[in-house]
Amino acid sequence: MGSPVFLIWIVLIGAMFYFMMIRPQKRARQSQVDMLQHLQPGAQVRTTAQIMGTVVEVGEDWAVVETTPGTRIKFGKPAIVGIILEDDAEQAEAAEDAEGEADVPTPGGIGDAPAGSEEHRVQDAVPAEADAEASDDDRVPSDAAKDAEPAAKP
Repeated sequence: MGSPVFLIWIVLIGAMFYFMMIRPQKRARQSQVDMLQHLQPGAQVRTTAQIMGTVVEVGEDWAVVETTPGTRIKFGKPAIVGIILEDDAEQAEAAEDAEGEADVPTPGGIGDAPAGSEEHRVQDAVPAEADAEASDDDRVPSDAAKDAEPAAKP
C-alpha cells in the first residue's frame, strides 16, 4: 500500500475524472448562464419541451415566448435551452415543409384495395369444409352423454 505507483494511479484517475466529467459540465453551465443573461426580445429560442418561438418579453428569471401568432407562453429562464440562429430556422422550416408533403393521405384511405377484395380477406386456420366433413364418430362424447347412453359397441 505504501507504493508510490498506487498514489500516482489515484491522482491520474482523479485528473481524468475532472477533465472528462466536471470541466465540460462547468463549461456548458457557464455558456447557458451567459446565453440567458443576454436574452433579448426578438430572439428565436427553443425550450426543454422542444417548443420553438420568438421571445416577446424578458424578466429577471422568466421570458414570454410567442409560439404562434397570438399564443404566448411564460417560461422560466432555465427552460430555455438555446437560441435558434437564422440558418437553423431556415433548415427547420424546410424540414417541416418536407414532412407536410409526406403526410398527404393516399386516395381511398389506408389501403388501396377495397375491404372485400381477395387481398384483404382473412383465411381461417381450419377451412369450413373440413369442419363439416367431421363425422359424429370422430367427436368425443362428454361425461354426461356417456352416462345417458350405454355403449353399444360390438
